[in-house]
Amino acid sequence: MTGFYVISGSHGVGKSTVADLVAQLMERSGSPAAMFHHRAEKAATGESPTTGSGRPDWQRRVWHLLPAVCRAWCVAIADELRYARGVNRKIKDAAHSGKPAISDRYVYDRLVDLRLHGRSNKQVQAVALACRLMRKPDMTFLLTDAPERIHARKDELTIDQIAAYQSDLAALFIRLRVPFTEIPVSGRDADAVARMVIEAIRNPADDAT
Repeated sequence: MTGFYVISGSHGVGKSTVADLVAQLMERSGSPAAMFHHRAEKAATGESPTTGSGRPDWQRRVWHLLPAVCRAWCVAIADELRYARGVNRKIKDAAHSGKPAISDRYVYDRLVDLRLHGRSNKQVQAVALACRLMRKPDMTFLLTDAPERIHARKDELTIDQIAAYQSDLAALFIRLRVPFTEIPVSGRDADAVARMVIEAIRNPADDAT
């Protein structure tokens, strides 16, 4: 069993908890998955893709001679290329080992998050392009809950931001024709949600959004 799957949703909805449980339950059942966080590559290096300490002096000098707008575009595009390479490598490694690749969030979450926080136009446009060019998941599981309940668990975003995050993410999936299924977490514990994800991976429905 292979394929590429994503667990998406607002900050605080329980994505990481569910992702960890999915990995544990699939491992126990004898059908392990390759679980990863979509930004693990960046967290591991933490270096700028254009002006890292390993660059020759002449490259750093040329870099600082470029107009600011060019540097902004270079940083945004280089970051997306590195992001895409990292994710694609994990998907390929999973396929080679005969495992489904399951990502905790993906490029679509990044776009919604950047827009929500008013990031630079260059960065937003680069990520928007990546949303169209990168591989679509076989299925995205959009975890949702009442914004008030999510905010009570984690107040990283305001209630209004959480509501916008959820609606904007669903709208993006529809606009880009990304296969997704919404899983309301209200009234379900993390274990039950994880089992719903596993069931959908093992027995894909023909009527997914």
